[in-house]
Amino acid sequence: MKKILFMLMCMFICIPTIANAHTELTSSNPKEGQMVTEELDEIVLDFAGSIEELSTMKLMKDGEEVSLSQVQVQDKKMVGSPSAPLENGSYIIDWTIAGEDGHPISGKVSFTVQIKQMQEEKEEAQPKAANKENEQQDKGEVQKENQTSSNSVTTIITVILLVVLCLGVALMFRKKRK
Repeated sequence: MKKILFMLMCMFICIPTIANAHTELTSSNPKEGQMVTEELDEIVLDFAGSIEELSTMKLMKDGEEVSLSQVQVQDKKMVGSPSAPLENGSYIIDWTIAGEDGHPISGKVSFTVQIKQMQEEKEEAQPKAANKENEQQDKGEVQKENQTSSNSVTTIITVILLVVLCLGVALMFRKKRK
C-alpha cells in the first residue's frame, strides 16, 4: 500500500511538468492587435522553449501571402524580414513550430500597418479599416482561446492516462502479493 501511495504522489508531482511541456508563444513584435506606425524591418516571435529548424512563419494580407526575404530560427526565436516595405492594411502572421517535445504547434498574430505617409490616402476608407481591425482582433482572441482549449484537452488526457497507468501498476503489484 505504501508503494502505491508513493507512486501516486510521484505522479501528481510530475503532472505540472508534463502538462507544461509544450512550447508556447510568449511575445511578438509586432504584438497581437498592434497598430504599426513606422516601417517594419523584421517580425520577431519569442517562444517559451527552444524551437526546431522546421518551424515556419507566413505573413498574410487580405488572404494572400506577403513575401518574406528570410525566416531564421534562433533557439527560442523566429525572425522574418519582409522583402519590401509593408503597405497600410491588416496583416496576420501565421506560424507553425515544432517544440522541444516534437509536437507541432501553430498560431496567428494579427496587426495593422498605418504609416502616416499612406494614411492620407486611406482617410476616406478609415471606418471600413477600423471595422476590419476589430474583426481581426476578435479572430485573434478566438484563435488564442482555441489554442488554450487545445492545451487544456491535452493536459486532461495526459492526466487521465497517467492515473489509469498508475492504477494498472498498482493492481499488478497487488496481484503479485497474493
